[in-house]
Amino acid sequence: MTFFIQVPVVQIFTVIYKLRWLLFVTCLSVLCYGLFRPQAPPNPFSHSDKVLHCLAFFGFSLVARFAFLKRANSLIWLVVLALAPASEYLQHYLQPHRSFSWLDILANSTGVILGLLVWLALQEHIKNRL
Repeated sequence: MTFFIQVPVVQIFTVIYKLRWLLFVTCLSVLCYGLFRPQAPPNPFSHSDKVLHCLAFFGFSLVARFAFLKRANSLIWLVVLALAPASEYLQHYLQPHRSFSWLDILANSTGVILGLLVWLALQEHIKNRL
């Protein structure tokens, strides 16, 4: 707790900014592992896989946008949104015993859209503070 009180917020964001590529590669690796592992993870509750798909793409979309700050905003969001159905197709293609699901695509896309909304809200908040 003391760490966050003593270290200015700007320094924390500077460190995160410098590590953004490592964060992106780590997030992409975890996402690929979850999507392309041979066995689907266990479902602790009904449709928990949809929640995981949504959360994974939410986090990945924000990390991807942060990693590619110098790229066109719309290009990054379109690429990440295109990965939502592409990853589900590849999952079934690379692991034939895993099932293709339109609901997974919807969950992936929802995660990306929620990430976009949070990103836009953060941009607006930062703009209003300056």
